[in-house]
Amino acid sequence: MEELVTIAAALGDPLRLQILDLLAAGRSSPCCSPQHPDAPVWVCACDLAAEMGGLSHSKLAYHLGQLRAAGLVREQRRGKWVYYAINEEALAAFTKGLSGRWGVGKRTCV
Repeated sequence: MEELVTIAAALGDPLRLQILDLLAAGRSSPCCSPQHPDAPVWVCACDLAAEMGGLSHSKLAYHLGQLRAAGLVREQRRGKWVYYAINEEALAAFTKGLSGRWGVGKRTCV
């Protein structure tokens, strides 16, 4: 139950949803970070900030931290660059948890 609450809270902020949308779209054209050969579609934090209208570094770091704490994003460091991607396994587990808790077919009308 605690995990569902943590993830739901992380998803309850419009900026975090926008970050997840950008991560889902993947890397298109970098603003300042080099390509990441091991994870070419992962998005650099500076690219996220640029896509979000120049969101401040501290505000972006806070929201990414909330998403990381909820297990919704993965992070990979490469030198001074930090790249992010959606943790698809965590999202799948969350939706499965919701479906198992309140899913269709759990109740029948009498």
